[in-house]
Amino acid sequence: MAIDLQNRVCVITGAAEGIGAAVARGFIRRDAIVVATDLMIPDLPEAQMCLSYDVRDASRAKGVLEEVVKRFGKIDAFIANAGIMPRQNWDEISSEDWREVLNVNLDGAWRGAQAAAKFMTEDNYGKIVFVSSVEFEMGVAVHCHYDASKAALIGLTRAFARAVGPQGVRVNCVMPGAVQTESEKIQFPDHEVIARLLAERQCLPARLQPEDIEPVFAFLCSEESDAITGQVICADHGLVHY
Repeated sequence: MAIDLQNRVCVITGAAEGIGAAVARGFIRRDAIVVATDLMIPDLPEAQMCLSYDVRDASRAKGVLEEVVKRFGKIDAFIANAGIMPRQNWDEISSEDWREVLNVNLDGAWRGAQAAAKFMTEDNYGKIVFVSSVEFEMGVAVHCHYDASKAALIGLTRAFARAVGPQGVRVNCVMPGAVQTESEKIQFPDHEVIARLLAERQCLPARLQPEDIEPVFAFLCSEESDAITGQVICADHGLVHY
């Protein structure tokens, strides 16, 4: 049976491209009420709302969620997908570089989730989904700051699930694998080499596309997953075993 999100108000950050855009489009097809957000207003005319939202701005997090509740009366799901992943050697990472990655990937996710949870706990229901990475398991030399931020999100998932569970709010985390996004294509222009390396390491050799993992997000935002909270779901074609 297809996952149904009809009339569920779902807020997605980082929805202009990549995983966020695929999740937004998939949720639209599932009849969700989609609020797509990004630094620049996402080009998703089928979404019910498209908003500019800088996750580094704490006041904007509160404002976006208030705007959503004012229009739709509730927030059923909040997906904290926005993130950055600069590649830097460890000895080239300045304090400012480190803080920027943590500010977007960890602090930004927390600000939005905290603002959403305040409304969800009043309604005694809601779904919050963080987005980690298989790099938490693997470790990548040029991603010390990025991997630290993604590891922290797993700890946050577990603690926050404990904190808001009594008020009916579920908190989970998706751990994507090597998803072929627009930014990956720019960083790694030799797509054939990347595909060959991944085919050797993954249980399923095919390249993972953003659309392939959208159903995982849909499941976690649907009533079918109401019994699940505080968990990390790895969607990576078997690149790691978590």
